[in-house]
Order: sequence, then structure tokens, then C-alpha cells
Amino acid sequence: MVSFHTYKDLKGDGGPFAYRMLPALLWKATVVLGSPLHRRLPRLHMPHLNRPFTSEEDWFVVLLTFAAMLGTLLVARRLLRSIHSQRGFEWMALGMGYAAYFDTILVVNRNLYYPYDIAALFFFTLLVYLAYRGRAAAFTLVLIPAVVNKETAAMAIFIFLGLQYGRYSLRRLLSWFTGMGVTVVAIRLVERAYIHHICSSCGEMTQNQLSENIHQMFNPLFWLSEASVFGCAYVAVILFWRFVPMRVTVMSVGVFAPWGAAMTVAGVLREVRIFSELSAVVLLVIGLGVRGWLQELSLNEKMSRAAAEMAHS
Repeated sequence: MVSFHTYKDLKGDGGPFAYRMLPALLWKATVVLGSPLHRRLPRLHMPHLNRPFTSEEDWFVVLLTFAAMLGTLLVARRLLRSIHSQRGFEWMALGMGYAAYFDTILVVNRNLYYPYDIAALFFFTLLVYLAYRGRAAAFTLVLIPAVVNKETAAMAIFIFLGLQYGRYSLRRLLSWFTGMGVTVVAIRLVERAYIHHICSSCGEMTQNQLSENIHQMFNPLFWLSEASVFGCAYVAVILFWRFVPMRVTVMSVGVFAPWGAAMTVAGVLREVRIFSELSAVVLLVIGLGVRGWLQELSLNEKMSRAAAEMAHS
């Protein structure tokens, strides 16, 4: 786990990571809310963790990660229930924890984990759920803390448009897109103004990793790491792809392609955690694909039963 100490004070010296402020804001809120209790009970403290988790900040990150992972599983369960109400269907939500384990822990070539990573997965999963349900107002409200946590949450706007295209008028979709886009831009401008106010030389948004990524492609460990992304759940996507609605397949390609292109330039591809949020899209595709498969099986059974009845009559 990358140390939380380097940017928890919001001094703007974390490079592009300085814009990912939500964990630091939550830490400060926790300190403020917990200080009265600490004054009343000065001997009260959290139990010691094993190395390298040796401070209160480390405990905070552990609890934040636990809460975000639990929230991810609950939202994923709700998403699957909204896709198909059949008993037991929602158990696929556990795949989100499985995929996150592969994307953040079982990384062969570059095992790094940042405090905002699982929180980003939670927010992205929640945004995908709200996009699937077409809840524009709630989506926009959740987008605010999601972008403050990690700017990649803005990509969920295109998921919303892709899932709702054809269900609403183009005029309404464009108005929602404009409102969501303005929200994201406003957040970035506020963050940029704050960072440049306290540190005029800080806060560069992007970094160029293209040459390093190309160099890493000649390393066999690179391909081993990339193959494990999403816990290899993309195999299920391939198996059930033909049962997925066309609107969702187009949306998925329209999100994965620019995400991959952007990460090839600005991210470190061997850190497969940079694709972790897309596990929510993978879950959506698998859920819809399995539902389509089950519906086809049910239809075939009904047709076979009807044919048998006609033969007997």
C-alpha cells in the first residue's frame, strides 16, 4: 500500500494524485469528529496492526477500504437484482471482490495500492447502477464525491448516456450530459484553484507513461499481469457476449477503448488496478448476458414442451 502520509494534509504536492482529495478530506473529518472523544478518553486507541501498518492513518485506510469494498458488494448485488430477479442471481456480486483481489493484491509485476482505489471501485459501481436505472439526479449527486476521489469517475457519464440512449429524447440526454459535464469541470477548476493557491508549482494533472508502457510490453511478466485483470472475468464476457443487448455492447466498447488509450499514455499499464473500476461494467455485461442466456433456455424449454404437446394431440 502506498503511504497515505504523503498527501493526507492536502498540501498540493502529490502531483496528479493531489486532485484525488476525498480520502484526505475524510481523514480530516474523522480527526475533527474524533478529537472530542479522544480528549475524554485519552487512553483509547486502535489496536496495533502488523507492519507496515503502524499508525492511525494506516488504520483509517484499512477501515476506508473495508467500508468501500462492502459498499461495492452491496451495490453490485442491487445491480444484479435489478437485472434479473431470479433467486441466487445476485450471488455473482461476489465476483467484484474476487476481481478487486486480482487487480490490487495478486499483481505479479507491480503491486501498488492507493487509498482511493477501492473507494473509486465503489463509486464507479454505484454510478453504473444509477446509470442502468436511469436516475439522472442521483447519478449527478454521486458524481461529485466520485470525481473528488478520482477523476476517472467522469467516464461514467458516457455509460449513463449509452445505457439510456433510446429510452429518452436526445434533447433530454444532451441536457443531462451538459449538466454532468459542467459538474465535473467545476470540481476540477475548484481543486486546481485550491492547489495553485497553496502551491503555485504543484498540481500537474497528467504524466506521460507511453514510452515506459511500450518498453514493458516486451516483458513476459507484463502480459501475465494484464491477463489477470478483473480476475480473468473477461472469459465470462466472451462466453455470454452474444446474449448482451446491442446498446450495452456498443457502450462497453465505447468506454473500454478510450479508457485503454488514455491509460496507455497517462497510466502505468502493469499496475492493473488502473482498470479496476471497469469491473462494474464487466459485471453489468455478464449479468445481462447470463439473463439473456437464461431467457433463451426458458424459451427453448417452452417451445419443446409445446411441440411435445402438439405431437401427443
